[in-house]
Amino acid sequence: MLKLKLARQTIGKNLQLYLPFLLANAVLVGINYIFFSMTTNRSLERQNYGSGLIQLMNIGLVFTLAITFFFMIYINGIVSRRRNHELGLYSILGMTRSDLGKMIFFIDAIMFVASSVLGLVFGATFVKFVGLGLKKLLDMGRFDIPVFSSVAAIICVGYFAAVYFILLLGDLWRLRSVNPLDLWKATNKREKEPRGSWIFGIVGVIALGSGYAIAVRMKASMDAVTSFMLAVILVVIGTYLVFIAFSIIFLKMLRKNKNFYYKRNHFISVSGMIYRMKQNGASLASICLLLTTALVAIVTTGTLRLSQEATVRLYNPYDVVMTKKTPISHADKMTIQSKAKDNHVTVGKYVNMMMTGPIYGNFSGSAYSVSKTVDMSTENQLFAVPVADYNRIQKQNVHLAKDEILMCSSKGGYDKNRLTIKGKTYKVRHIDSFDFYFDYQRTIFKPIFVFAKDRKVCEQISRKWLYAMGYDISGKKSDLKRYAAGLGDKFTAVVKKNSQEPYMDSFTDRPSVSDLFNQLFGGLLFIGIFVSIVMLIATVVVMYYKQVSEGYADRDRFKTMQQVGLSREETKSAINSQVLTVFMLPIIGAAVNVGFAIPAIQKMLVLLSMYDKLLLVKFGIVSLAVTFLGYVAVYKLTTNVYENIVNR
Repeated sequence: MLKLKLARQTIGKNLQLYLPFLLANAVLVGINYIFFSMTTNRSLERQNYGSGLIQLMNIGLVFTLAITFFFMIYINGIVSRRRNHELGLYSILGMTRSDLGKMIFFIDAIMFVASSVLGLVFGATFVKFVGLGLKKLLDMGRFDIPVFSSVAAIICVGYFAAVYFILLLGDLWRLRSVNPLDLWKATNKREKEPRGSWIFGIVGVIALGSGYAIAVRMKASMDAVTSFMLAVILVVIGTYLVFIAFSIIFLKMLRKNKNFYYKRNHFISVSGMIYRMKQNGASLASICLLLTTALVAIVTTGTLRLSQEATVRLYNPYDVVMTKKTPISHADKMTIQSKAKDNHVTVGKYVNMMMTGPIYGNFSGSAYSVSKTVDMSTENQLFAVPVADYNRIQKQNVHLAKDEILMCSSKGGYDKNRLTIKGKTYKVRHIDSFDFYFDYQRTIFKPIFVFAKDRKVCEQISRKWLYAMGYDISGKKSDLKRYAAGLGDKFTAVVKKNSQEPYMDSFTDRPSVSDLFNQLFGGLLFIGIFVSIVMLIATVVVMYYKQVSEGYADRDRFKTMQQVGLSREETKSAINSQVLTVFMLPIIGAAVNVGFAIPAIQKMLVLLSMYDKLLLVKFGIVSLAVTFLGYVAVYKLTTNVYENIVNR
């Protein structure tokens, strides 16, 4: 068929335009195939907490599919605009709108088939490696990973078929709405000089500043997620408005500066960019936000994974930790020993502690404000322990007056030397660690332990008492899990039968907590890695097509200047000046966005009991540095593409 042959020739002659789009789509097909393969894997569902992990993956999958859809719409628009030049030539040669529509259909069909085949080959090739990595990451048992999943392939290809169908409808609609003879002129039509809007710029700055303020001032409470989402929306809006409005204003200011503007490189770069800066600004804002999202995803999930051991220790400073309203009885200890013997487990030394029931509240200046009701603004849970228990556990000999307390809190907690609790003011002596520091009932509230002179002083803080006991166990991993599960069932049954307030009692074991966090944090890291990869692919391709579209737009202008004496070296220098002027803005913007996001991320991670802000900052700096190096490499490659187009 003639139309099919012409479609193949169009793709072949414009590989620089179509090949990156094809390869990017193929990689996205492969990534989504791997996601579908994992979420439909019954072997994964049978793992401990496997159903929860699949739910997490489905959230990541939805996010990845949404990114894929908007990315393909965006890039297809750029490809379509460049394709209009050739379609205009065919229309001049006598082809009708119907003929052009058939050509577009065959081009999209070829791209769909090729990207699907390559993507499934890519996905099937790497799914085994990804599965083995996931198995290692989550410390799972038997996990079967099929090389090829027909169900995953059908779902994945069906989704991309739907996306390509939407792209085809958009292409045909654009073709219907214009005169085919105008397509030739449209590609070469010069844009009008845009106007920089101070109003949009100021609104953008306000939106950006408001988003940053919310992120920095956000509290570690249950409403943190809502605040974070509001900050994200404001930053997205502000980034687009600032890049679009102020980039134009900034270039016009440079043009008015005669000392800067009337230099060869600056004159060429500024005069060329100013006419395309409205579209340019949107592209730069998109690159900035894609980089920001990739960094936030990997920094958040990576930090969680790195802090996993610390979080497990916070939940379970000993292998087994239990709390009750009444002292741990001899019968309880006999049950513990009996279960251990039955499961070939060795029980270590018991560590006992009495502590008051938690009082929930927030620090306000040098006072602890007790919450009358635990609501979305509550941040802390405070316990009082007699100093005698502290001395016994820590092997210390600390003496306290009635108005003195020792305080142990997580990193970044209260740091003042006086604290008022329920109207009584205490002198505070801070301690760095406590062996039985733990998160009671594993809540989202930050634990604060204070050690007072005696039981009477503790009761000035809270009159309810809890009795905690912890101990370590040793044996085979399978025996430890079986022992902990049986003992948990036993004590849970006792709690339900005998306790009038069952929520006051708790039993946890480190094997179960470790399994839970392996699945949760490992699954989040897996999703974070894949989402970041998709974001970075989109970033690279957007950068590439930005350079391609600008290269074609600037080619005639540079040729004219070369004809009147501009040398190749001067052309290269002007290109580097032009590209460098705008290309560093997105990575700088992303660094600023991530810098202001760090406090918000830290408050979000507190909800998962991650309190190490320094770890978050260090990992964020390393991730940003690696991303910057990759960004510079892509800048070099895409600049070469731009230069080749201009000098062709």
